Amino acid sequence: MGLPFPIDLYDSISSEICRVGERMWRQGFCAGSDGNISARLDDDLIIITPSGVSKGDMRADGMCVVRVDDGSLIHGPHPSSERAVHLAVYRARHDVEAVIHSHAPRSTAWACTGEPLPEGIHPEAELLLGRIPLVPYVTPGTGLLAEATGRALTPHTAAILLGSHGTVTVGDSLETALARLEMLESYCRLVIELSLLGRMRRLSDAEMADLLRLKRETWGMGDDRG
Repeated sequence: MGLPFPIDLYDSISSEICRVGERMWRQGFCAGSDGNISARLDDDLIIITPSGVSKGDMRADGMCVVRVDDGSLIHGPHPSSERAVHLAVYRARHDVEAVIHSHAPRSTAWACTGEPLPEGIHPEAELLLGRIPLVPYVTPGTGLLAEATGRALTPHTAAILLGSHGTVTVGDSLETALARLEMLESYCRLVIELSLLGRMRRLSDAEMADLLRLKRETWGMGDDRG
């Protein structure tokens, strides 16, 4: 009996996941076998990275296919232990086509503080990431973490910090999800360096209002802050 999905589409998406995984590994966003990547195969199925494999050493024919509705495995080896987090995102946001979970060092370091990221520091972060929710610590690999992540999502969420754990970024493509991870890591590095300097100028309310108006009216990008 044949597979319940087009094999050429599976091969194409799986190859892209491997490419993204290698870029993450080379940038130090994942050590050992940590982190996981997924993408929609169709409305009912996602492709997700397998458990216990370095993101820098994955094979396109080694990806897992699971159902969005119940998380059941229909193809491949044992899927990532955090697949429930990915599935929670896909169920909550039908516009999301890709999800990346990482332990990128600077953004994970900030997540370990348990403090929300400050806003109004850097215009590009406000335009491209928007408000970044912080999910309080929940034991990894549990349904509770997936539920908390799903609740943190809004229609405009691009990135989430998982308290004492790591990051989740989403997008309309794997490339977008990866770009948002890179932006989040860069922004956290900036905030940490400003903290060390002991000085941090925030944009005024008027400056933020102008920036969000530009975001909405010029680029047509939504933001939870209106």
